[in-house]
Amino acid sequence: VRMTDVNLHSWRIGLVGAILCPLAGLAVAEVLNMLLPLTAVQRGQMFLFAALPPAVFCFMVAESYKQEPERVAAIVLLGNFAALAFVPLGLWLGM
Repeated sequence: VRMTDVNLHSWRIGLVGAILCPLAGLAVAEVLNMLLPLTAVQRGQMFLFAALPPAVFCFMVAESYKQEPERVAAIVLLGNFAALAFVPLGLWLGM
């Protein structure tokens, strides 16, 4: 509910975080895929988890400790919108 009051004044950092977080996760998943002997199900789960957006939990922690919650909220909100592209990509890579 608190995130509905957030403005997107920090949209640039939000966009960077929304793109960088899943791309970094997918890159790490690809490296782990080459190093670890995973089953098809495990590989799919790893890529799906790697493609997920930044969590709302990050915003809750930032809000509690007064550590730039507006910037974190922008990352979380834009990250959830970006998940519309990154989650299917993660599923495709995991198959």
